[in-house]
Amino acid sequence: MRKLALVFCCVALLVVGAAGCASGGGDTYKVGYLASQTGPYAALGLASTEGAQLAVKQINDAGGINGKQIELVLLDDKGTSTDSALGAQKLIEVEGVLTLASATATALSHSVIPVLNDNETPGLIISGTGLVMDQLGAWAFKPSSCEADYIPLPLRYLRDDMGVTTIAAMIENSGYGEGGEHYLNIVAPDMDMEIVETQHFDPAATDMTPQLANIRSSGAESMFIWGSGPAGALAIKQAREMDIMIPIATTPAQSSLRYYEAFAESYEMEPSPACLDNKPAIWPQLSDSDEDKAMCRQFEEDFNAEYGRIPGIYEAIGASFIWFIADGLERADPDLGDLTKGRSQLRDAYEETENLSVIIGTYTMSPDDHYGRTVPKEVLVSFKDGEKILVRTHYD
Repeated sequence: MRKLALVFCCVALLVVGAAGCASGGGDTYKVGYLASQTGPYAALGLASTEGAQLAVKQINDAGGINGKQIELVLLDDKGTSTDSALGAQKLIEVEGVLTLASATATALSHSVIPVLNDNETPGLIISGTGLVMDQLGAWAFKPSSCEADYIPLPLRYLRDDMGVTTIAAMIENSGYGEGGEHYLNIVAPDMDMEIVETQHFDPAATDMTPQLANIRSSGAESMFIWGSGPAGALAIKQAREMDIMIPIATTPAQSSLRYYEAFAESYEMEPSPACLDNKPAIWPQLSDSDEDKAMCRQFEEDFNAEYGRIPGIYEAIGASFIWFIADGLERADPDLGDLTKGRSQLRDAYEETENLSVIIGTYTMSPDDHYGRTVPKEVLVSFKDGEKILVRTHYD
């Protein structure tokens, strides 16, 4: 594996102060990072930021990339699409970044895509939907996930482990929710499962009892909560308060430890919700034959040493985005004296990404494929006695 991979897996992360070093007269790689520090998605944005900062510090402490340090320029997207787009424009025009990442939520990242393409600046977006594939253009890259990759995992749990065949879907009103509803209605029938009820909720909703009452009346044997903000986690609490005790499966946001800690009693009621998550959260429970176990152990141990807690999927996304960027920087060695040329060189390097294994997946890109995920790595977890319990992997 490339030299950079050794940095990812072998270099111990030191105590983190600032995310990078100050600009040294054009001698640093300036990388923009858009993530919620405030607003409805702050729990997710703060988590991804911590993962990114830790990865940057790790790389810089190991000597940087091509002898240069990564300078992380952080902006708050405030949890709105407008601020995300304006933030991307500021990072490009004012801060002069080589590349940027939008790493909070699907709907926010989608507003950044036209900014990247209009300004011919390569950028990474967090997006959980395959509906955006034909909109990425020449400059946006999506090294995250897609519904078709991970929907079968929770559905196998509901069908095979819980013995149910009917599902009620609780869908967030967002681009992420739109994609989830679209693919659920395709994948579920192929797995001999039926969506018997669909309800929608706003990302900032504080009361889902009307939707949950309709789900209870539907007679569905299980519920799939599809959301990217706190409302999806609140739906778990309110369902249990309404004595809706059917099995629940969820998308990754609901596995956030911040959300779990807010609603721990409801999360631990049997049956505990089965939430999509990432491997570092439960690495000791992985099989010794799992090729990602060592990488996940290193990341979890170093993250816990720095922040005093176990990382979730958004922390892993933040680190993985930085590793993807660093891999491209190493191969491109972009010209810092000519920003337009440097951005183009880095874009070309992203398109030549080959078999890059990071925590959230393995990626091979091309000019025709800016998603490139060849190996999905989500796991399914539940909760017991304050800890996450591995329920299923993609290999089960």
